[in-house]
Amino acid sequence: MKYFKELIKGYNNFDSKNITKECLNTKIKNIAYNSKLIKKDYIFVAIKGTKDDGHKYIENAIENKANIIIYDFRFDKKKIKELKNKYNKIFFVSAKNPREMLAFISAKLFDEPTKKIKTIAITGTNGKTTTTYLLKSVLENNKNKTTLIGTIKNMIGKREIKTNLTTPESIDLENIFNKSLKKNISNIVMETSSQALAMNRCDYLQFDTAIWTNLTEDHLDYHKNMRNYLKAKLKLFYLLKESCKKKKLAIVNIDTDYFKEISNYIKKLNLKIITYGLNEKADYYGKIISLNSKSTEYEFYAKEKFISKVKLSMLGRFNILNSLSVLAYACEYKLDIKKAIKSISKVQVAGRFEIVTNEKHDFIVAVDYSHTPDSLKNILIEAKKLNPNRVIVVFGCGGDRDRKKRPIMAKITAKYSDVSILTTDNQRSESIERIMSDIEVGFEGLNFNYKKIIDRREAIKEAIREAKKNDIVIIAGKGHETYQIFPNRIVDFDDRKVARECLKEIYYKEIKLFY
Repeated sequence: MKYFKELIKGYNNFDSKNITKECLNTKIKNIAYNSKLIKKDYIFVAIKGTKDDGHKYIENAIENKANIIIYDFRFDKKKIKELKNKYNKIFFVSAKNPREMLAFISAKLFDEPTKKIKTIAITGTNGKTTTTYLLKSVLENNKNKTTLIGTIKNMIGKREIKTNLTTPESIDLENIFNKSLKKNISNIVMETSSQALAMNRCDYLQFDTAIWTNLTEDHLDYHKNMRNYLKAKLKLFYLLKESCKKKKLAIVNIDTDYFKEISNYIKKLNLKIITYGLNEKADYYGKIISLNSKSTEYEFYAKEKFISKVKLSMLGRFNILNSLSVLAYACEYKLDIKKAIKSISKVQVAGRFEIVTNEKHDFIVAVDYSHTPDSLKNILIEAKKLNPNRVIVVFGCGGDRDRKKRPIMAKITAKYSDVSILTTDNQRSESIERIMSDIEVGFEGLNFNYKKIIDRREAIKEAIREAKKNDIVIIAGKGHETYQIFPNRIVDFDDRKVARECLKEIYYKEIKLFY
């Protein structure tokens, strides 16, 4: 347990004038932002979310024995006064930004574990998950026990930790990292989403390295425009600058959109910038040897010096870029580069251009997480580069998400595929009619025939039934996900499993399981 005064030492963004000595000397066992998790000697931090407001649950937290309530200074003053009068033995602390304060006191509660563990953050619109898996493999093959934080799952070494967010809340992160320290973990590799950065979840983490994959349109339902989206992502480099670590590196894709703005910002922060890409001006670059349906191969150069040929089991140009960022990291931190190259050659990431057909089939069916305009465009372009007879795509758009990208994704499938089958994704609470209508706007005026099949299983089956020799079927949008979200229910649904079942139903062929 710690005293409250220990948790807030060095933090100034709250109303300190009304903090009593009794409050400062209150013993704290833990912190929670969910009133259901509150126990005796806990702090409850009321956070206003996009769909709900933690301030509504202050009384629930008090009933569960919270001893300190941290709330937003903008919250209803009359209501706070009533609560203070009703619960006069509870301490109320007004904060300018409860999320930021949550991050600060969470770090202090666990004695800032990232000070003692090498922490690498990856941000970007696409490629974060693959990059974290590649980097984890390289580190572990260089005898570095690693914690992974990301979209598919979180892991402390080999043990999986459940979470619902790409980047968990700050208190959850600090808890995971504290457990990692106790398990002698030496490295943390984490995805950092733009929302997490904007919502202060990564504040006060002590980063060693920040890797930037790319930036294209996504999450504009939250950020509203690309300028805000870029600003949210750039915050990672500010957090890197504020880190206590001695060696700090910003590793950036030289081929990304907004590279000039990104590099200028990093230079203003006086951080060392390392570049990678397919551009020979990069510090670390690759020259493509071959891209085919079996593997991807390229030559790896470090500061203009040829190092080695690299062969990936993952397909696509974008995976060359993802792997180059990891090799750049390996070189900069003087890891065994031969081991690193061997490590990345074996990595397969669930739901990332994951092929579910086998050698018995004369066409390819692949499942991919591409759910943004850019990632969908990339996967279809990469499929075309494999010289198929036709590219068939199954796609949809998630409900309660950025509506502006829906017609864009339709236009992309019309331009880069031969057959497009429109279906459901995660509907959530939005009407399927509106989602479909938004998407179909993108097909208007185009000389392109598409199919609309609401049932996702039937859409996948139709795509496979449609496939002929040398065709490639891309099932886009859900990748590794094993569920589908409807307004009042969540059902089991795994595109990979469904595709294999449909293949078996239609062709009665034995399907080799890849995972």
